[in-house]
Amino acid sequence: TPSPAPTVPGPKLNEKGEQIPVGNGGVTPGYHWTQSLYETTVYVKAPENIKGKDIEYSLTATTVSLKVKGQAEPLLAGEFPHAVRVDESLWNLESETSTVVLTLDKAKKTWWPSVILGDAKIDTSKVDSTLKIDEYDAETQGQIRKIMFDQAEKRAGRPTSDELMGVGSELEELMRKVPPPPST
Repeated sequence: TPSPAPTVPGPKLNEKGEQIPVGNGGVTPGYHWTQSLYETTVYVKAPENIKGKDIEYSLTATTVSLKVKGQAEPLLAGEFPHAVRVDESLWNLESETSTVVLTLDKAKKTWWPSVILGDAKIDTSKVDSTLKIDEYDAETQGQIRKIMFDQAEKRAGRPTSDELMGVGSELEELMRKVPPPPST
């Protein structure tokens, strides 16, 4: 017997009537969604025992249409608040919960207030905008790891990476050799 679909709590609203984000997303009568700066994931409830071949899916950079073949009313349809990269976006059917999962790759790193224009909005000022280290480029990751290492070493009373490499003392020595700028 299939496991029951996950339940989604009803949304809490701010003073402007916008949803307080859960998972940086929101809830509508037909779907719930989460997001990161890079992608939006939409969970759409479909009829029980549906097969992937029964789904009609159309995606452009600015619109989506998700229907069950033979049904006039779409499960999800409309215009996005921002463009997606069609070639990097996908959908799949989780048959045990009869849920269609859309993973939409954002063309621009930004927080969406809703998936479909006109649907319930979230308060984007309340999203968790922290990034995991692996979400940064390699150079920034290296700098973050160096700072974290140096902080841990300093707390433990050990030399930092710069001190181990003699960077600080060499730099200080160079600075002493440079003549002062001319006074004006």
